[in-house]
Amino acid sequence: MPAAPTDARQYVARYRQRGWYCVPLRPRSKKPVRSDWPNIRIEADDISTAFSAKDNVGLVLGEPSGWLVDVDLDCPEAIEIADLYLPPTPAITGRPSAPKSHRWYVAAGAVTEKHTDPSDGSMIVELRSTGLQTAVGPSLHPDGDTYDVLDAEPAAVSAPMLAACVRALAEAVIARRGSKPQAASI
Repeated sequence: MPAAPTDARQYVARYRQRGWYCVPLRPRSKKPVRSDWPNIRIEADDISTAFSAKDNVGLVLGEPSGWLVDVDLDCPEAIEIADLYLPPTPAITGRPSAPKSHRWYVAAGAVTEKHTDPSDGSMIVELRSTGLQTAVGPSLHPDGDTYDVLDAEPAAVSAPMLAACVRALAEAVIARRGSKPQAASI
């Protein structure tokens, strides 16, 4: 099992210095501690009281954090071919069992889009924006993996172009799988 991460509050302070808001997540979870998390904005002076040292850290996405967005690659095929479809960004994170599964951008006006496999409904890729949060390092995934810390600077891209690239990536995965829509049950 990996060693316990350093005090989460140190990382939250760094993320806040970069203009990104964070929310406390339950330890080894993606679930926020507070149900009203979409409405709270924890400033630097409040980090020590809002977060415990062992909390996981969720980055608030979209408009509150200067349009920071996450392209979440939810399947091995999407991770494998992402470089062929997504704009380059130095900000790529993941965890040991899903390396390079998150691509980070600044895309003003981006909206959340989820792309699933029409055959089985499994998630392929998500463009995650306002109203969502994503767990980042030093957080621990429920399976025990440590998430990468978002250190690099996300590339600034056009929201419509990013959405088109994410859609094209999803379509390529579907074509690669030879997926067909499920027949309606009677």
